[in-house]
Order: sequence, then structure tokens, then C-alpha cells
Amino acid sequence: MQPIVILSNAVAQCATFFWEGIPDYYVGYRFIEHDPEISNSVLSGIENTPCFINKEIPDGDGAPLPIERGNPWNKDWMVSYEESDSNNPVQLSFRSFSDGSACSCGLDNNGAQKREFLFKPVENGVEMRMTLTTNEPIDGAICVQQCLRYSGVTNMDWRMPIAHVPFLSEFDIQSQINPNQSITYARKNKQWLQFPVQQTKYHIPSGQLLLGEETSGAIDHGLIVRESLDRKYTSGMYWERTAYISNRHHADCLHSAVDFGPLKAGRSRTVCGKFYFIKGTKDDLLKAFKQDFR
Repeated sequence: MQPIVILSNAVAQCATFFWEGIPDYYVGYRFIEHDPEISNSVLSGIENTPCFINKEIPDGDGAPLPIERGNPWNKDWMVSYEESDSNNPVQLSFRSFSDGSACSCGLDNNGAQKREFLFKPVENGVEMRMTLTTNEPIDGAICVQQCLRYSGVTNMDWRMPIAHVPFLSEFDIQSQINPNQSITYARKNKQWLQFPVQQTKYHIPSGQLLLGEETSGAIDHGLIVRESLDRKYTSGMYWERTAYISNRHHADCLHSAVDFGPLKAGRSRTVCGKFYFIKGTKDDLLKAFKQDFR
């Protein structure tokens, strides 16, 4: 079953991936989160990360999703949004389509850059496309953070409409089962690397230029996943040109820092990513990833 993409929090720029008819869980995604990280250094080799084999993600169905605010899924979810405050630095716009896809647009650095998104649901997740256009030259790296949220019952109430996935919530597991349990993984030397409980950053080789001493080591690429304790469900994300990944944030989330630099003024760069959600193990998800990105 394919998910549907909807706007769950306009202030926080959060979308939600949910499955119609399955009210028990849904996953959050924050696509614009704080100012980009900028470095004068070029992240040499960032372009060699695995690339999406489909050159083009087809645009969504142009017909709007025919349910407005107050829909039966959640009273806070919206299928369309246009920022009305001219002083808001993000100037978010969002629209969901009848095939479950969505598009969005927003600003970085008070309008110095524009970012556009397309979310296209598929059977094992959501294919994503992100384009950054800059009005001023970017001589080095400019990394934007993508945030995948798995909040359970152990979190602040305002986050509940964005994400509710108790079986993938580390906060729930650590408060109810084992305080030292992590279910987050990445790939290192073609093996699974389990994250520690505390907040940790791992970099691809060129990403260390951005992190310096903040990193806990190098990884193969930017795939980051969570596997439920019973190994029945696995979820995660991957973006091309990911400089580093991290875990353990306030929203019980996983992060990818995606680099768009260098870029001349007036030019654009497009990268592809994917949110995965499968019934199966992390090895099953890895197999699907290798079929999508090479």
C-alpha cells in the first residue's frame, strides 16, 4: 500500500507520511529545518555517493487531494498551504495531490536560496526530489538538513500529530524496555553499524571537512535506518550527496545533511532521495536500496 503525503505542521515545515485506513502509525518528515550549514571548502567526492537509478521522478497528479482542513485523518493536517505573513523568512507553500504525492517550496537564508520538493509515494516508501536555486554564488558547501521523525508516546504532545510510530521510537523503547537500546543503523565497511544511544554524527569521507572533530567516524554512504526490536518493520532514508547522518534528537528523529555546493549565482542543483518503510529486516531494506541507488 502506498502512503499519502500531507502537511502536518506548517510552522515547523513538517509533512507526514501515512497510510489511509491504518490510523495506528504514521511517520513525520521535516524538510526545512534551521539555516543551512555553509563552508568555504568544497566537499570533494560528495558527487560520488550512490545515485538514484531513475533519472526523473514523475510529477504528481495535478488534481488536488479533495479533502481540506478538518479531514477525517487528523484535524491538524492540511492538503494545501500558502504563507500569508510576508515577514516569515521561509515563505512556505505546500500542496497534496490526488495520487498521494505532494510538492512544496520554501526559502533559505532570508531568500538567498529557494528550495523545491516533490514527494512521490511508491509501494515501499516515498521517492523525493529536492532542488536548490541560489541567488548568490556558493563557493563551497551548503548543507541542508532533512529530518525523519518516529515519535511514539514518549514525546511532547504537539509532536504527536506529526509522527506516531511506537515500534520505531527509541524514546519509547528506552523509557519502557531498555534504557541502553538503540535501533538505529548505518553501513560501515559493508557491515551494519549500530548507533550508540547518545546523539552521534557519522560522515562519508568528504563530510569530515564540514564536521571537524564532531564526527564519530566514517561510513560507506548516507543510508540511515531503524529496525523494530521484533525485526518485523524497518524504515529509513537516503539522499544523494549526503555529507553526514545523525541520530538522537528531540523529535526522536534521524537526520541527513545534504550538500548542494558549489553553485553559481542563478543556478540550480537537484538531488534525489527516498524514505523507506517496509515489512522486513534492515537487510531487506538494504536490498531495496541497492536496487534504487548505485
